[in-house]
Amino acid sequence: MPRLATALLTAAVRLLPLGARRRYREELDAELRDASHPLGFAASMLAAAPRLRWEVLAGLCGGRASLRCYVGWHGRRVLHPNPEDHTVVVLRCPRCGLLHDPRQYLPARDADGVAWGGVYLGGH
Repeated sequence: MPRLATALLTAAVRLLPLGARRRYREELDAELRDASHPLGFAASMLAAAPRLRWEVLAGLCGGRASLRCYVGWHGRRVLHPNPEDHTVVVLRCPRCGLLHDPRQYLPARDADGVAWGGVYLGGH
């Protein structure tokens, strides 16, 4: 399998939504191994990747995909998945349903009074 064909196929898979990349990577790798002209197959997949991205997004959102979701500008609606702790949030796109889990840290008051500083453990 030529390196250039593998690189083109990797670029095509990277254009797909994150939730579908693994599946399509495995399928396209298998098809690339069986292709009589691997470079031509990889180039055609790279050319078809934007249309495939649109179709995969439409399937993920259960209908017509939004152009904003296609280019990665998802909406952010705050959800509280844990009913006991409303400080935990998840951001959900109202158009395609993509979930984004932002980094969340404990507030300073809930840090249990532990402060970590630079500690030197030297031998001398």
